[in-house]
Amino acid sequence: MQKQRALIVDDSEVLRRLIEMCLRPSGFEIATAGTGKEAIDLAETFRPDLVLLDIGLPDMTGWDVLAELRDSDVASAAKVLILSGYEDVHIQAERLGADAALIKPFRNDELREVAMSLVGATVVLEAEASTPA
Repeated sequence: MQKQRALIVDDSEVLRRLIEMCLRPSGFEIATAGTGKEAIDLAETFRPDLVLLDIGLPDMTGWDVLAELRDSDVASAAKVLILSGYEDVHIQAERLGADAALIKPFRNDELREVAMSLVGATVVLEAEASTPA
């Protein structure tokens, strides 16, 4: 079975690594980007199934990245999960075409559950999957 691909976009390297550590055991293949431009370029080659997108990026807003992804022939089908510290992020996320939003800080299990539901996968940790029945 092919792994789901997740692109994590956040200007904080620490948060990118934490999210990666949360999702990788669930079977995601991961790529990361620290800027909007890097995310847009990477989405074209990596072809993610899921983009976890911070709103506050150094070169452009996450909303601008979302618009670019939705206009892209390659990345338009990717599910987009907005990650933000703003309480009203759900309203704007829905209005601008994101598939879901989480308010920072979030719990690892909450992030994993939302991510897996967006790509239509069931949560099976790699350690569990490799254990013989």
